Amino acid sequence: MAIHSFSQTNPISHPLVTELNYYPEQGMLVTFPTHYDVIYFENNSSQLTITMKTILNNIGYLLDTYKETYLVITLHTSGDLAYDRLYSVVDYIAMQFKIEQERIQIMLTSQEETKHYKQYEKNWKNSTELIMPKTIIVTYDPELGMY
Repeated sequence: MAIHSFSQTNPISHPLVTELNYYPEQGMLVTFPTHYDVIYFENNSSQLTITMKTILNNIGYLLDTYKETYLVITLHTSGDLAYDRLYSVVDYIAMQFKIEQERIQIMLTSQEETKHYKQYEKNWKNSTELIMPKTIIVTYDPELGMY
């Protein structure tokens, strides 16, 4: 998080977050950069491994800490196994971190997008992309005069 101290000219920066060049008077803005991870399921499985849970724990922590952020989960296959994989990820994050399911978006891609993705992802059938889009967080509302 970028913290702006009004008695200092330089903000204090967290390594995961980049600060903006403009700060409103008596306010604080935080830019949360795009966060991207890929997890790989075993063939014909929707079970989460310890490695997957570690990645999901990191994402869950970010979602819990930065309430304005959300997660997009993308899968490049369809069918029952694909849905089982998607929902195992969603359920894990939602239950472990008490994240509202509205903040977790599920996206199945088109055949054209999958065709493009296959070109650079060898294990595409088992991969699930986890994307937290860039978010700008305003922590002070000058119109209301409150944080």
